[in-house]
Amino acid sequence: MITTHQIGGTITVMVAARAINPLSRLFQRELGALLDKLEAGRSGLHGVIIGLDAEATDSDHELEHLMALTTAQAGDCMLMLAAYNRLLRRLECLGIPVVATLAGAVGGHALGLALACHHRISLDDATFSLPQVQLGVAPAAGEIVRTVRLAGLQGAMPLLLDGATLTADRALHAGLLHAVAYNEEQAAQLVHTTLAADTPAVQPWDVKGYRLPGGALTSAPVQTLLQMAPAVLRQRTGGNLPAPEAILCAMVEGLQVDFDSALLIESRYFCQTAISPVAHNLMHLNQIRADLASPAALELAAALRLCYTDEVRALRAGCVPEALLRNAALAAGLPPLPDTAAGPASDEGEASTLQLAELRDRLLHALCATARQHVDSGTVSGSEADLISVQLFGFPAHTGGAFHFAQHA
Repeated sequence: MITTHQIGGTITVMVAARAINPLSRLFQRELGALLDKLEAGRSGLHGVIIGLDAEATDSDHELEHLMALTTAQAGDCMLMLAAYNRLLRRLECLGIPVVATLAGAVGGHALGLALACHHRISLDDATFSLPQVQLGVAPAAGEIVRTVRLAGLQGAMPLLLDGATLTADRALHAGLLHAVAYNEEQAAQLVHTTLAADTPAVQPWDVKGYRLPGGALTSAPVQTLLQMAPAVLRQRTGGNLPAPEAILCAMVEGLQVDFDSALLIESRYFCQTAISPVAHNLMHLNQIRADLASPAALELAAALRLCYTDEVRALRAGCVPEALLRNAALAAGLPPLPDTAAGPASDEGEASTLQLAELRDRLLHALCATARQHVDSGTVSGSEADLISVQLFGFPAHTGGAFHFAQHA
């Protein structure tokens, strides 16, 4: 996972990005051994170069680890994160310049490790992301704390709240990189220049007088942003996705305390989101490998659209107010109502008296019944039905899919 090569006073460290996992005791042992070596020999060193082998890879191994977390393991999870954060702090406080050289798809904990280095130099075709929010969990291991302190609250929001992927130029503009190179030779020259310049081996937040980019929490622009952000998030998620709100809380609360306390806050929000049913549902979907272009997939997607249309038509015929029906679909996380005229007047006198929660559940369960019929017929598996219902129809992802929702509702 970690290899080193020393030439003179410079040590080059190569780290396999897919192995970086704060909750892995094996990786923590290897990182700890590296730090022991660097600390023991730092009197003869003038620089450390950390290269990340960050090609996009299958992340199922980490998903399985996260999906196994339970409420009973929250305490152990906090201890593991605390131990990992101490390792990254040792790297930051090494007293020797640590330069990260970045290429490929640098995401998740690989980016988290890079942010703990004093300088980050990237090739121009590299990309950067913290996609944990898309799995229903908050980033951990200092990824929220460092991103916010480097980019500011507004600059960090796309990366943290949306799971956006940044190009090297955007990451540079956000303050997450120090330089971008157009080839490996130029990158090597930038590293050499950085180390030769006797650059301070300290993070910005460890320097007296540090100021948050984009303005402090008390500044007028940031106050305006914070007044709007919760409502924008709630409108976007319908209140069904706890991770974005948890991340926003960690971002703001972490700026009101010292760095180490901010790491603790971040860890708490990670554990809170990681053990939630929504996170497990989203990770369940992310593990599925199904053919979304197969005839069976397209047939189920068409059946779900027809079911939705028929159910909405029946409710309109039952004189359900349009605004209430629209709000029920929104509360469920379903696609916008189909544009269909009401059918013949319904004999179901109770239709017009249904409450929002009842309408929401009726729409969801009608779709679940359709998915179950296709699973029972053997045309698709339960897992395939889940992915198809979410990706091709728009069934709310936070439920885990139409078949999964029916099994656990």
